[in-house]
Amino acid sequence: MSFIGVLLFLMAIISSTKIKEPQITVIDPKVGNPGDVFSIYGSNFGNEQTESFVEIGGLRITASNCIEWSDHKIVITLPANVRDGLVYVVTQGGRSEPKIFTNKTVVPVKVISDPATSIPVIYGIEEKSQCVGGLLSIHGKNFGLMRNNSKVYFSFKSSDLSQNDEKIYCENEDYEYWSDELVRIRVPDGTSDGFVFIETEKGSSNNYPFELQKTLGKKTFLDKRTYVIDTSVELREIVTDNDGLIFLRVPKPPVFASQPGVDVTAATHKPAIEEIAGTIVHQFDGEEINASVVIEKTDSKTEQVIPAANVNIGQTFVVTTSAVSTEIKEQLVKPYSKKDTISKIQQASSASLDSINELLKNEKVTALSRSIIGKTTNPYTKAHLIYSYMIKNFTVLSDVRSPDAPVIDLLETKKGDAYDFAMLYDALLLAGNVLVRPCAGILVDADSSSRPHWWCEFYIESFGWVPVDVALGAGLPFECFKKRTNVKDFYFGNLDAQHITFSRGYNKLHPTIAYSKIVCQPKTYALQSIWEESSDKVTRYSSYWTTPNVTGVY
Repeated sequence: MSFIGVLLFLMAIISSTKIKEPQITVIDPKVGNPGDVFSIYGSNFGNEQTESFVEIGGLRITASNCIEWSDHKIVITLPANVRDGLVYVVTQGGRSEPKIFTNKTVVPVKVISDPATSIPVIYGIEEKSQCVGGLLSIHGKNFGLMRNNSKVYFSFKSSDLSQNDEKIYCENEDYEYWSDELVRIRVPDGTSDGFVFIETEKGSSNNYPFELQKTLGKKTFLDKRTYVIDTSVELREIVTDNDGLIFLRVPKPPVFASQPGVDVTAATHKPAIEEIAGTIVHQFDGEEINASVVIEKTDSKTEQVIPAANVNIGQTFVVTTSAVSTEIKEQLVKPYSKKDTISKIQQASSASLDSINELLKNEKVTALSRSIIGKTTNPYTKAHLIYSYMIKNFTVLSDVRSPDAPVIDLLETKKGDAYDFAMLYDALLLAGNVLVRPCAGILVDADSSSRPHWWCEFYIESFGWVPVDVALGAGLPFECFKKRTNVKDFYFGNLDAQHITFSRGYNKLHPTIAYSKIVCQPKTYALQSIWEESSDKVTRYSSYWTTPNVTGVY
């Protein structure tokens, strides 16, 4: 190697190992007294103080005043001779940009305190760049000792062309730790470059910059649509004591990146609980029901109870949804390595729908999964191999089969409906150790007619959830708003804006009352364990659930 080459090589090493200049984000307090605890938040301070120091108003603060020194936070005690002036952090990387500090004891005017002392404030985040699913530590104050209803929001763009940042909040599973000064969360699926902020009952914090790592590819949201959707259920011929209770669990569409807006705009009956575990709860007691019946005397000894009217419950939702487009660098996708991903696969296998559990117990399903996947360890490749096998070897039926028809028939007859396709695809991926979940909702045709529909999402570490609709890929008759030339390729990794989601995964609900009679609505537009629940005082009734009806598209 020539002398110039060696010199360039050494310069590159020196450049790559250069210590970064310290940066101050926030000082707290900005106005203080000698003896106060003074905190500096930022980055590149170094994990140990060594020869680094803090300077305030030209005065170098001695090491004896230092309480804590880390790469993102410095805590000192203000000395007795502290002066007004600029605050610097000085390290081997250089001198930071300054912040202004005021000594309260030498200020001749009264300092006006901030009335919003309880509003959350973000001082900094430890990981300024992180991937989807990566752990993010947020430092600040006034977050609250417990999360309760507080939320962490990230920004995302509805498309590459969008100039405006929208916001999406973390789901419950994303939260790892919550305290008044520190929050640790997983970066939610659908996040883009932009900002992060925390919202509590006291208000919203400042927006703090955040950069998303996109090494595996990107996810884009396109073709936004807004739908007006009516759902209804009717209870008929109710016979109950006054102490009887009936609960209805109406599915509510979830909010996530590709379905960012869900509002309830009208209801024929005020719910008992507006939302819990993804459902709207309506309650009817026997006294209320019996007050609306007519008692007809047929003779001097006989009385006939005739229901005065059926009970109708209607909900109107306005749902905004977008098409999902993914671009993934398959060769960069690695096998699952995180413990929480592997444990979620085990949980999904044990807490799935009965139809999926039955498939996982069938040796033909596990054997087929192994034969399709072969020796590959790449979860994206596994998912694509199984998708290609199914659309090539199975025929999708236009009509939905009976709820009692077993999904395993698809293996025997090579024919099945959209539900069969989604459940078998889910089971084949789980058998191949790929994290996947079934989705349910409605599919809206170009003429605005709707029908129940089912599809799946599988998970890629550092990227997020990838949508797959095997039934549409296999040729299920469907008219899209936009004509597509290659349907088979499109519905692996992409989804149009005509899928309205009511369930992402199986919603296993807990009974409201002990020893209740539970009714499930199988093979319909939501995947949940309880739809109706009645106490033992309810003798009988019948119910009729309608498929959600689209009354407007914008």
